[in-house]
Amino acid sequence: MKLLYEKPKAEDYVSLRLRSGMGNKDLERSTKAIENSLFTVSLYDEEKLIGFGRIVGDGGITYVVSDIMVDENYRRKGFADQIMKEINNYFEENTFEDSYICLIANYPADLLYHKYQFEYLPESKCGMLRRQNKIK
Repeated sequence: MKLLYEKPKAEDYVSLRLRSGMGNKDLERSTKAIENSLFTVSLYDEEKLIGFGRIVGDGGITYVVSDIMVDENYRRKGFADQIMKEINNYFEENTFEDSYICLIANYPADLLYHKYQFEYLPESKCGMLRRQNKIK
């Protein structure tokens, strides 16, 4: 296994999305998304991308953890935890007390994120997603 702080090829990213159960994404939009990431962690078994995570945002105030995924054939081996450790290190070295750091988790992945200082929103706040109806 090798862990790299490099952006994977969009084809590898889309393939991993499918192998991890995250679903398909358009290749052109995936290329743009990866290029615009602030920080990426890629795990490879030989030349095969088997784990990935990234941070998106403005690099000053707002940061979003995105696309934490591991190939279904490599799960339960600590790879998601390894990815999150690297993301956590990035936050420790590059953010401030008033930085806004968020993510949207699928259950049971919330259990992983609790280990890295992510908490559920307090009652005075709520998380929201914008409903997208328009398809380009």
